Amino acid sequence: MNFSIERSPLLEALQKVQTVVEKKNTIQILGNILCIVKNQELSLCATDLEVGIKVTLPVTVQQEGKITLSAKHFLDIVKELPEKTLHINRKDNNWIELVCGKSRFNIVSLSADQYPALPNFEDKTYFEGRTESLIQMIDRTQFAASTDTTRYHINGVFLEYLETGLMRMTATDGHRLSFVDQEVFLNNPELKRGVIIPKKGLSEFRKLLDEETSHIGLSFERGYVFAKLNGSYLFIRLIDGEYPDYRPVIPKAANLLVKIDRQGFNSALKRVSLLANEKSKGVKLTLQEGSLLISSSNPDMGEAREELDIEYTGDLLEIGFNSKYLLESLAVMKSEKLEFHLKDRLSPGILHEVGQQNHTYVIMPMRI
Repeated sequence: MNFSIERSPLLEALQKVQTVVEKKNTIQILGNILCIVKNQELSLCATDLEVGIKVTLPVTVQQEGKITLSAKHFLDIVKELPEKTLHINRKDNNWIELVCGKSRFNIVSLSADQYPALPNFEDKTYFEGRTESLIQMIDRTQFAASTDTTRYHINGVFLEYLETGLMRMTATDGHRLSFVDQEVFLNNPELKRGVIIPKKGLSEFRKLLDEETSHIGLSFERGYVFAKLNGSYLFIRLIDGEYPDYRPVIPKAANLLVKIDRQGFNSALKRVSLLANEKSKGVKLTLQEGSLLISSSNPDMGEAREELDIEYTGDLLEIGFNSKYLLESLAVMKSEKLEFHLKDRLSPGILHEVGQQNHTYVIMPMRI
């Protein structure tokens, strides 16, 4: 194997690929990046067996071949090299010689034969999806997915096809629920029961999405989702399980409507939650005509309260919520005004952005 490549594109590709590599691997070879040089292209591949990535780059090839190199060491070396052409050559002892300007490295490598077989990305049927829609869906749902390993079937987001022709992405951890409806595909794939995409895979997929590129190719096949964009390919092993029926959780008659300024609500919540109970993060919302009182109390630290002007004409209502769950939802919302739909102190609340009805956030109340 013998080829030449410019530093900048190589560094950018390595930074993409190494995020998939687990820092602590029980299988040594999975800490390496697979480098394949063929047909005037360099393919950089990495996998943890659940998620895999492949990035292709044009190179000047003197001799084709493949080898694996430590993801961490390869990236660290390329980061510190000058902005010049790299010459990479495999020696007889399977070490890799890397020359860049007056810098020369000899790096220990492992044989590519030991690396797990990766799927063939090129032979899939890809459906064209809108990157802007997918970015919105992921950003507004993934934070709400469960991290409880005993409930693995909700350790990801649920992607399903709706009869309206839209796609829905849903995440829940049992305490809150976030779902977004968007027109994603030009031609919708057949997702009969929907698919559950794990959190790590979704995070890597989000990194792949480029706001400057309007479309991405997606393929769903036998327990995997495949993605391709601008010479980068990704595969994610889907969670094998039945996603719970979340629809009964959505309140049907939340007839108390609160309109509130998002930034003001967010800032007040941050301040008041400083003195909330460290475990429960609970804050109390007291609603009366035209005003909202946010309060928290902690016997070890003290108490805090702040009043906000709101649009509300209903009866007096006191209800408790986890401030962390509220703040995480506000962080992904963009509109200036919010609508908070409530029923009573024991029923879930629904948050919408004014003018953005395709995103729904449901949050369970708590006793305070």
